[in-house]
Amino acid sequence: MEPFATVEDYEARYGAVDDEKQLETLLEDASAFIASQAGFVQPTTDVGTANLVRVTCAVVHRSLMAGSLAGIQSYSEGAVGYTASVTPYNPSGDFYLTAQEKKSLGIGGSRVFSVQAAIDGWYGTNEVCDGV
Repeated sequence: MEPFATVEDYEARYGAVDDEKQLETLLEDASAFIASQAGFVQPTTDVGTANLVRVTCAVVHRSLMAGSLAGIQSYSEGAVGYTASVTPYNPSGDFYLTAQEKKSLGIGGSRVFSVQAAIDGWYGTNEVCDGV
């Protein structure tokens, strides 16, 4: 599948990367991840396409930041005992979508609908279906 964003799209947002081949692979993987989400529909408007490119780049950026100090969930220090602790936000580099990203792509929301039941074989009646 063709990725939703290009290396140029990513680098325009987050700067140059050392390994473009890895970035290309992650953009393809992130695109497949987004396309697999329940309710995803390929956008047909310029705004929808721009959101899709932005979200794809953001998913990849979070994955690339795994292990760096850019994604710290918590940090603590000590004094006399020389204790320090850092907890990364996404230590394994997993792909995930934030609530705002899901909203901008139109996925993950609830939908309510109803289906009228067929009763005794005839739609909307209580008559027995006799093949007429």
